[in-house]
This record gives sequence, C-alpha cells and structure tokens, in this order.
Amino acid sequence: MRTGAALLILAGVLALPACSGASGSPPAQPAGEASAEAPAAAENFEITQEEESTGRGQAIAEIACAGCHAPGAADESPHPDAPPLRLLSQTIDLGTLEARFAEASISDHPDMPDWQFEQIDADGLVAYLKSVQSGPAD
Repeated sequence: MRTGAALLILAGVLALPACSGASGSPPAQPAGEASAEAPAAAENFEITQEEESTGRGQAIAEIACAGCHAPGAADESPHPDAPPLRLLSQTIDLGTLEARFAEASISDHPDMPDWQFEQIDADGLVAYLKSVQSGPAD
C-alpha cells in the first residue's frame, strides 16, 4: 500500500489554511469606527463539509494521481493509458469507487498502484472526481 508519504503531504497541505491566519492580528480600526466588512470577511472563510471533502479529494488527486492521470479540467494525462480524471465516469461507475478505494482494488491495470485510503480520504476523492466529470468529447 502506498498511502504513507502522499497522505502525510496531504495532511500538511490541508493544515496550511488553518495556520495562515494565526500569525498576525487583524488591522486596527480607527477609534469609533466599526467595520462593515468584518462580518462579510469572516463569512468568506466558512466552508461547507462538502467543500472541505472535495478540497481534500483534489489534494489527493494532485498528490497521488497526477503522476499518471490528468487531474484538471483540460490537461492531458502524462501516462498514455491513464484516462483524465474528468472522464472516469465514461468508463466506470463512480458510485463503486468508495468501496474500491477502501479495499485497494481500484483497477486491474498493471501500472495502477494498490492505493488504500482511509474512509475520509476515499469520500473526498470520490467527491472531487464527481465534481470534475465532463461529458464525452464532441
């Protein structure tokens, strides 16, 4: 199983947003002036669980999959036999991927590594894959 290094990197990537605001304090407001932008700015930092899951999945795809598969909306896969992630739904049922990721039986292709993911990572990767699917090329 090849989860170790890639998932450690992922953990670091996911921790960065939490650390980014901790080092400084917000700019001081002149005395007597309330900031009308403060509530809106705070709302911009709230993300839904779905967004967090999809972001986790995107990080996994970029770390663990991009060596062979194109993770983005228009790029080409580096490996000639690896379909772009945005086209996976054309060849496999994405609804089965969560279980396949958990069991490390993703593909029978000889170049495909045996990845086994924790449930939260499998959920995130499936959420990301579903979010990037596109129709057949015209």
